[in-house]
Amino acid sequence: MDLPPAWRRPDPLRGLDKVPWTELCRGRGVDELLRGAADGDLTACAALEQRLLDDDTVSEASAHAVPFLVELGASYKVPGDVRDRVIFLLAAMALAGAGFTAEGKRTRRRWNSLRRELPRLEPDWITETRYAVEKDAPKVFEALGGAEVACSMALAIAVPEVAPKHVADVAHGIAFAGTFPQMLEEAASVALHLLQGEQSDDVWAYVTAQGHPDVLRAYEAGEYPPNQPPGVTVQLMGYRYAFLAAYGDSAFDHG
Repeated sequence: MDLPPAWRRPDPLRGLDKVPWTELCRGRGVDELLRGAADGDLTACAALEQRLLDDDTVSEASAHAVPFLVELGASYKVPGDVRDRVIFLLAAMALAGAGFTAEGKRTRRRWNSLRRELPRLEPDWITETRYAVEKDAPKVFEALGGAEVACSMALAIAVPEVAPKHVADVAHGIAFAGTFPQMLEEAASVALHLLQGEQSDDVWAYVTAQGHPDVLRAYEAGEYPPNQPPGVTVQLMGYRYAFLAAYGDSAFDHG
């Protein structure tokens, strides 16, 4: 019997030594942390989250780390709890709200009164990191297959434009089965909305916020950036629901 594709993937860290990590902004030590994660070290995973997504901010090292994170998330040779954490990290990086400049300052996503995104300081690691996740996320979706798991919903919410049809089918099943935990159902509903290409307006964002008291409180208190498009807000809410589904209220300090 042939092994599933996720078992037949090559070494997830192949080519790691070819990246000049010490020369990348915030790249020092990332290679060792990736090796630790591949060996199942959750402490290394936590350190990667802090390094690659520092206070919702991505960097040059974040963009370069994406292909390796994808391979970790797509390989069944990697322990399941690590794979989940890595996939959540990929989703959060794709949704990052800020990026480090060459001088180590933060350049944030901002919008004008017409909700058009304003230019950012170069280099634009927000765009580069998101593009890297979009490019390779299909490998993760292929490996997850029909798994009804929160990390799949998180990644679909972050990059719905590259999620295959079977992910929408999974989201539909979770959202309407009536047998899954509430936070997973909320995440699946957001994922399905985005995967179907539905538009998100302010009313939809407010409805989406009803899924959790803390999310609703943040929305009503105006804690999201000024003029942020409702579609972006819905994605961030959906990611939070997926994270809560996986790790619970007390664990949410991510994104």
